[in-house]
Amino acid sequence: MINIGICDDELHYILKIKDILKEILSLYHINYNIYEFSSGEELLNNYPKDLDILIMDIQMKRINGMDTARKIRAFDENLEIIFMTSFAEFMEEGYEVKAYRYILKPINERKISKNIIPCVNEIMKKRNNYLTINIKNYVDRIKIDSIAYIETDRPNILIYTSDNIYTTKMSISKMEKILSEYGFFRCHNSYIINLKLVESMNGNFIKVHGKDIPISKYRIKELKLAITNILGDIVC
Repeated sequence: MINIGICDDELHYILKIKDILKEILSLYHINYNIYEFSSGEELLNNYPKDLDILIMDIQMKRINGMDTARKIRAFDENLEIIFMTSFAEFMEEGYEVKAYRYILKPINERKISKNIIPCVNEIMKKRNNYLTINIKNYVDRIKIDSIAYIETDRPNILIYTSDNIYTTKMSISKMEKILSEYGFFRCHNSYIINLKLVESMNGNFIKVHGKDIPISKYRIKELKLAITNILGDIVC
C-alpha cells in the first residue's frame, strides 16, 4: 500500500492530480490511499500516519510549500516530496528538504507518471532492503536507506546511520559495489554518501547528515550529475 498526499491551494490542481494518479496507479496495479490538503497548515495539522509520497505546490498562500516541507522534515525524514512549481529556481532549495523531484506546471499525465512510478518503485525496494554485516562476533542488519555515509578506517569501514555507527571489516570498494544501485556515490577514496541525504554542496565539500565530506576533484562533475539524476531535472 502506497500513501500519497496532494497539497495545493487550488482545488482544480488537486482534482486533476488525483484523477491522473488513480489512472496511473491502477494501470500498474498499485494499491494506494490518496489524501487531499488545501494548505500547508491543513497538512501539518492533519498529517497522515505512514505518508509515503507528498505532491505539493511550492507557491501557496500563508505558509508556502518549501516552509511546509521544512516543518515536515523536523519529524519525518522518510517522506518523498515531489514539488510542483512554475519557477525552476526553487530547485536549489530542494537540497535542504531532500526533495525527490520537481514538476513544472502546468501538469499533465506524462509529467506525473515520469516522477511517481520511479518514486513508488524506490519505496517498495527500500521497504525490503537491508545490509547484512559482520560485527565482531555477531551479524547485524542495517536498513539501507538509514545509512547517511560510509568512511574508511582501515582495515575497517565505519557506517554512519541516523542514530548509530557500525564498524565492520570490509573494503570500501566492495561496499561501493553493494550500494551503487541504491542511490549511493563514492565522492572520495575514503567516503561513500547517500545522495538522497545530501544537505548542501560547497566547493570541494558536500554536507551529509551534518558532516562536511570532502569531494575528490576528479569526481565533482560525476557527483553533480548523480545528484541531478536523484533529485530529477525539471520535467517540462
